[in-house]
Amino acid sequence: MNGGVNMKYLMGLDGGNTSVKAVIFNEKGETIASARSKAFRFESRGKGFAEFGVDELGDLAYSCIREAIYKANIDTKDIIGIGVTSFGNGLVVLDKDGNSIAPGAFSQDYRATDIVEKYKADGILDRINEITKGSVFAGEPGPILRWFKEYEPHVYEKIGSILMFKDYIVYRLTGVISTDANNFGGSNMLHTETLEYSKELLELYGIPEMYDKLPKLAIKPTEIVGIVTEEASMKTGLSAGTPVVAGMMDVFACLIGAGATGEGVLTAVGGSWSINLAHSNRLIPNASANMPYLRKGEYLHASWSGASGSNYEWFTKVLAGEAKLQAGEKGDFFKVLDELVASVDIKKVNVFFHPFAAQPSVHTEAKANIFNADLNTTFAEIAYAVAEGIAFIHKYHMDFLRSYVNAKKVRFTGGTARSRVIGQIFANVLELPVEVVDCEEVGALGCAITAGVATGVYKDFDDAFEKAVKVLPVINPNPETFKTYHRRYKEWTLLVEVMTAYWDKKKQIEAKAQEPTTV
Repeated sequence: MNGGVNMKYLMGLDGGNTSVKAVIFNEKGETIASARSKAFRFESRGKGFAEFGVDELGDLAYSCIREAIYKANIDTKDIIGIGVTSFGNGLVVLDKDGNSIAPGAFSQDYRATDIVEKYKADGILDRINEITKGSVFAGEPGPILRWFKEYEPHVYEKIGSILMFKDYIVYRLTGVISTDANNFGGSNMLHTETLEYSKELLELYGIPEMYDKLPKLAIKPTEIVGIVTEEASMKTGLSAGTPVVAGMMDVFACLIGAGATGEGVLTAVGGSWSINLAHSNRLIPNASANMPYLRKGEYLHASWSGASGSNYEWFTKVLAGEAKLQAGEKGDFFKVLDELVASVDIKKVNVFFHPFAAQPSVHTEAKANIFNADLNTTFAEIAYAVAEGIAFIHKYHMDFLRSYVNAKKVRFTGGTARSRVIGQIFANVLELPVEVVDCEEVGALGCAITAGVATGVYKDFDDAFEKAVKVLPVINPNPETFKTYHRRYKEWTLLVEVMTAYWDKKKQIEAKAQEPTTV
């Protein structure tokens, strides 16, 4: 058995849009063992639906924990605390007995787009955003609950508890119905300035009946909300009584896992979503979200859209045949892809990519597109355009944040951050130094650190960053590329403007097609 005298471990659980991960870290932030679940996304039952099996989620979390413990070969009594994170937004609904009554909704679910349009038409969307200090979109709990009320009232009437994705995992471990202010606030379900539930907000959403169904609210992510139950212990191998902290939204967990709390440090998360973060002591109008931060009176500002690394994942699955063939000869698919992307002369490339493979995006009808391809376009140029397009959507959001906060450098996390080639593109496009954390599961590290602060493994977050966060050599921007990227980004945004006219027209045509015909 691994471990030794006074050896302490922390577990981080990270629920994503494709899988659940369980990671065991030591006090130095080193990964001892990890496990990842299989994918659990349902086949879509119609336009806009992105769902998962709630019970399956809980079972997969159990099996991941069990596998990670087996790989670690440690005494689970040495696991001092557990932190849980997941994507924000989306929804899980349970009945009064804690049983699931409908498929869970991912944050990329946009079935409630018409609900949000109705809020806007009725003149109440601005007031909702004023209370939450964010920008409501269709994949959030409020609009989805309203959708259930209007289209599946038999489900709505049975709702006993409202949870987020990570909250359900916490519930399965502890038996406690709870959430945290960062996740619920970032999902536009709190009065941001008071950090309290708001009856007015639920009235505006059209779901006043849900006020009594809201979970126990932890203001700080370090609050211990429960302990591992005997039942969960038997199903996971964890020791009963192990503390579980409230945790936070994955974007906040990535910021903590990256130690990106310094002045002028922005965070870019190139995962499924394009997440871009800053922090200050004021509220930023029109941000995707203004969430509770580590210190009272400070806010975590987010500007996001629903696709970043997921575009690269789609590209590698659907269009990366040449790289796969070369990888068969050379042995490393992503290394081959990096070499191809790096080989492109950015002054000569003409092709562009819009990374809008998922919602929410720059427009409710936006889709991914490749522009300016001709018979001379190479696979390497298309691969480069996809990587550049991901960097451009991050720049789109970062420029918004930088109009309010000072930026000195960027901590880059997420799957795409594993590529130094893409990291260099980010540095050149953003014209800022880029730092990458030496950890493959930064979100899991962030919530594990939070559990460590809560249980006394670390004195505070600064102590944790010093001991557990390791940063790779900085990627400095190349000033020789700036002029070219200015030109290309200008053309990329022009293509967004051109496509917006098409998306508007498409939306009008579809709306007209749904109107009842008159005889």
